[in-house]
Amino acid sequence: MPRRVLLLRTLAVLFLAALPAFPQQQPTFFSETIEVRIINVDVVVTDRQGHPVSGLKQEDFDLSENGKPVTISNFLEMTPADSPEPPPAGTAAATPAAANTPRPPDTRARNVVVFLDTTTIHPFTRDRIFKPLEKFLRRATRTGDHVMIVSWNPGLKVELPFTNDVATATKTLDKLTGTTTQAIFSQRDLESAKQRIRDLPADYKIMGSIPPISAAVAEADQYANMVTHEQAQRVEAIKSVMASLRGIGGRTAMVLFTDQLATNPAMPAYDFIYRIRDQFTGGESYVPATAASRFNDSSLASRIADIANSSGITVYPVSASGLGVDLPSISAENRGEYAALTTADATHSEDQLMALHEIAAETGGMALTQSNNFDLAFNTLTQDMISYYSLGYHTEGERKDAVRSISVRLKKKGYTVRSRASFIERSLTTEMQDAVAANLLYPIAKNDLNVSMAKGGDAAPSPEQHVVMPVVIRIPTASLTLIPDGTDLIGQFSSYTAFMRRDGRVSEVKRTQHQLRFPADSLKRRKEITVKYDLTIDDKTDGVSVGIMDDTSHVTGFASMPITQG
Repeated sequence: MPRRVLLLRTLAVLFLAALPAFPQQQPTFFSETIEVRIINVDVVVTDRQGHPVSGLKQEDFDLSENGKPVTISNFLEMTPADSPEPPPAGTAAATPAAANTPRPPDTRARNVVVFLDTTTIHPFTRDRIFKPLEKFLRRATRTGDHVMIVSWNPGLKVELPFTNDVATATKTLDKLTGTTTQAIFSQRDLESAKQRIRDLPADYKIMGSIPPISAAVAEADQYANMVTHEQAQRVEAIKSVMASLRGIGGRTAMVLFTDQLATNPAMPAYDFIYRIRDQFTGGESYVPATAASRFNDSSLASRIADIANSSGITVYPVSASGLGVDLPSISAENRGEYAALTTADATHSEDQLMALHEIAAETGGMALTQSNNFDLAFNTLTQDMISYYSLGYHTEGERKDAVRSISVRLKKKGYTVRSRASFIERSLTTEMQDAVAANLLYPIAKNDLNVSMAKGGDAAPSPEQHVVMPVVIRIPTASLTLIPDGTDLIGQFSSYTAFMRRDGRVSEVKRTQHQLRFPADSLKRRKEITVKYDLTIDDKTDGVSVGIMDDTSHVTGFASMPITQG
């Protein structure tokens, strides 16, 4: 998240703690605010063997925004020596630094989000990634780091909210081991579509004719409509988790386990037609890519990467099927469940997995596909966490929601540079909305306004099986900026509220502005400002988050509260 540096030139300062009674003639207060923001870009540099490269200097990098060079004003190198934990076992040590100068450690919290797409991952392939994942969590998590586990089956479920307790995280994975996934049925849907296409020549032969290629395409289209809809739901789930993390500070990585995220997930059905095209009239001119073209989603990777970059998330996609499943190693009692699952079925062509590599490249991560070396993916993530460069540059002007492209180049040759390709600089309103949503998942410790929230009474029934729950928000009056206006004091603040459902979805963040005016001589009696809300919720609401921003000083405060009903 960009940092704000405020340079204030104030000719007179008003201290509210010592307010006198105000006469009719008030002094005029002039101030000028210049906002200078620092944009930080984390950069990973590796050699041809994938080992991190250290010892580079600020002058070794070229940084551009929207195609225009910018001056690097802040430079920090992080190496394993700067991290409280040693580098992971089996990873090569970084190249010695050119100069042994002290560097301030990067103390940002590290957040790892594990997204399990169990609609495409078979239970056995899912379970075999848990051991490398547990090993990674035990080895790489340090004090202040947090991990969250989310699944999609379909339906989004937060299996484990953010925690720094590694033992709790590993227990969550243990509980998931052996549970059923939707992937078994998804695989059967494809096999069923193939069987219907395979049966067409025999069915038409009974009638003494040969089926047209359009009949086979119609069967593939039916499967395509279903599988593209399923993928669209999956993509929205991934994006919603990413969007909910926008307000979280620190460095955030998402490990995305999936076996189906393609620009055209229906292609296997059309490719199958091509293999038996000579059994259909018109098959000699059949082109799979043309037949499937209306289901193409060429912007898939960029849409996911844009959300990730706007949330400051580096994505590490992993194809859990790897090089396939060793069926003999599956226990006899479970083998029937996997009878239709062969090595060929479990693996996917690199074309089908290309979107995973594109998402990783756009966000500065790495993808692991066509490999069973899952330790490699986690070693890369661990290495990226402790060996990188942070480049910062200044930007000015009005803050507005806009995408800015970023390009980082290294003047030295022979090295690979990874960084996010863009970011969205958000307005204060959008940034506040993001923080309030994030507060539901990862409570924000910073509460400069000392905001508190509590239930204001018992919930009452309302139409359509909803209930109305009164909530009281309290803000100490001394925390707010108040301006003299005659014999009165005036001020303004905005409140932001959001809800979380039990499936992990976050509601739209609602903003309300509040005006304050009261006699200045009553200030001592006004210890706090109270805001009362009647919240209309349903039985699936799990928590509420509130954020308060003083619209004059832009100082903020946050509070959250679980919702218990019944």
